[in-house]
Amino acid sequence: MRNLHHICYKSVIATLFLCIAAGANAQVNSVKRYEIDIRREEMNVSGPGILPNEVMLRAKEFIRKDPGYYVGYMFEGFYRYDRAGDVAGYVQAAKPLKQALELFEKDYAVTLRDVYSSEGAYEEYKDRLYDYIYITDKLMDCYSNIERPDSVIWLLNRYKSWGFQHDELGADNYIAWTYHRNRFYTSKKFDFLYNSVEENEMAALHFLKQNLENISKNAAKNESVISYWKIVGAKLSVYHYLSIIYSYLHKPDSARLYYNYMKPYGSIFPYNNYAIFCYTTGFFEESYAYFSYAKQLEIYDKYRLKESIYYMSILDAMKAEPQKSVNDLSLYIKQTGVRPGWGWYNMGLARALMYNGQLDSSMICINKAGKFNDIHIGTTWGQNHYAFSHSVLKFVNLQRKEAAIRFEDKYYWLSPSKLKKLAEIKLEQYVTQMLIFNQLSSNPERTDVYYRLFASEATISFDEIFYMLKDYGRSYFIKEFGKQIENDERDNIRKYFKLFQGKLYLEKGDARSALKILEDVYAKDSMSESEYDKLYMARLFEALAMANDMSGTESNFEKFRNQFYQTYPQLVPYSSVKMKFRLEMQTDDSDNSSKQILSGLKGFNIDFETDGENLPAVKLRFSKADNKNIVEYSVESAWGTKVVEPSSITYTDTDAANAAKKLAYAIFNLKI
Repeated sequence: MRNLHHICYKSVIATLFLCIAAGANAQVNSVKRYEIDIRREEMNVSGPGILPNEVMLRAKEFIRKDPGYYVGYMFEGFYRYDRAGDVAGYVQAAKPLKQALELFEKDYAVTLRDVYSSEGAYEEYKDRLYDYIYITDKLMDCYSNIERPDSVIWLLNRYKSWGFQHDELGADNYIAWTYHRNRFYTSKKFDFLYNSVEENEMAALHFLKQNLENISKNAAKNESVISYWKIVGAKLSVYHYLSIIYSYLHKPDSARLYYNYMKPYGSIFPYNNYAIFCYTTGFFEESYAYFSYAKQLEIYDKYRLKESIYYMSILDAMKAEPQKSVNDLSLYIKQTGVRPGWGWYNMGLARALMYNGQLDSSMICINKAGKFNDIHIGTTWGQNHYAFSHSVLKFVNLQRKEAAIRFEDKYYWLSPSKLKKLAEIKLEQYVTQMLIFNQLSSNPERTDVYYRLFASEATISFDEIFYMLKDYGRSYFIKEFGKQIENDERDNIRKYFKLFQGKLYLEKGDARSALKILEDVYAKDSMSESEYDKLYMARLFEALAMANDMSGTESNFEKFRNQFYQTYPQLVPYSSVKMKFRLEMQTDDSDNSSKQILSGLKGFNIDFETDGENLPAVKLRFSKADNKNIVEYSVESAWGTKVVEPSSITYTDTDAANAAKKLAYAIFNLKI
């Protein structure tokens, strides 16, 4: 018994000393943390006048002073997050942020439980709460940007476990967005997902509606704790995500409803998302205006993909202004350098160059994008969208390269070198097409995204989609687009499904069925004055010209061929529609250089006549200056409107062949 008492006595003394030591350490820690809190008040991590290295130095100072306090790790995490521009950067940022999160929860559990208990508690604890929200928010972004959605869901559920009366982070919104962003995967890849796109989208809607219910349920209690406008802001955040989901689900009325709820609050209105919505519903002028505004608002956000810049390359192509995108994107890529979105911007530039006839330069951009591993920050676009868009743009470029060989030499089959080049292009086309088919067949949302046309998650244009679909399953797609004509709720988009039907009948060689559909479309849309209808109308005129040519209706063929050229001359060299012009020329009969040019032009797959009132007129004037030859040119349509503005090409006698090539493309408004 004596030994037992002795042991107990020693234990009591030891425990007493431990308690005294713990109290002393707590007091020391309390002093250190007070000093850290005072020091952090002296600077704003992202504020003006703060040098980047100063933030990191302060973070190290705080960690050294008290490695058990979250503030130092928070500073380090914010510093690394703000400068992350690739996967490695976000991985580095996630480590201190996760440590800050764990230390915060360890020390401030009571704060997190009580922060909304009263207005006084909220005022006392809100600064700590915002630290916790900012840490969680940036850590969530890190996980999302390195494609770890399972970690995003784990983090958000951890945040929700505190049972906040008011969710200032919007955890359910982000959970919904994570389901939507990963909708095409299944539970085999990420445990939290369901096994179909439809189920994942319904899960996203469930969390958003649950959030709205919670906001309404707690509104009365929260109004006595936080401001009324924070409750309004929480609802608007839910509307933001509901509008995205309903737009994706092709429910334009529901999407528009939530966008209209947000419109009065301009400062938080999602201009970029609304621009995409306008694009998907066929309001292209409005879409371009909102993209332009979004582009200006996003100018200072260095590390986030600007969807507006990419989409504007599609809209510029639709209104026959590819040169504008060439200028804009070339400048933007040069100014911003290699950062997230660089691959997408190069694909946008590739599209613009392709519609501008600069096929080699376009392929250079496509190859650059193919070698770049882009990351997708702040967007529902992912690697599958990127890879698929890259494949389709490459395939369209190869199709045009094949057409260019036929355009540049009407007797190409007599040239072994050109036949060899054609065979190489054909082989690369086949390989790329097989890749596209594989990508499509493994894509569970292909019907709702690529076959519906102008879907919110489609990152290729309607014109590029037709190139992709025209060589297989024609009967299937004729029926599929027939269903869309009947069922699609977007009035402005139905005509595109009809155009596709008619063009697919042409691909099958059924000119009669094609004409029946195309003439009906022409009767309704031939008077369209929208500049964004130029690509659509050009493809309609091209298809009508081809159908009438197949039917042997010469007068209609000439009429629609001329309309095709007048509407979008840049497309004609890459079409099977052969162009015919009336040639008006001023030259000296003894001028050999002009004869060389004319001889070169005759080698192209173009017909020229010296008369013909119903033909577009190519006007050439040859002259000499400073021992150089000059050819001035312009083109008027068959109806007398200017198609190609007056310009000139200067060349030497030895460069006549190259000048003839430049001129052949120039009369189609192309500068190669």
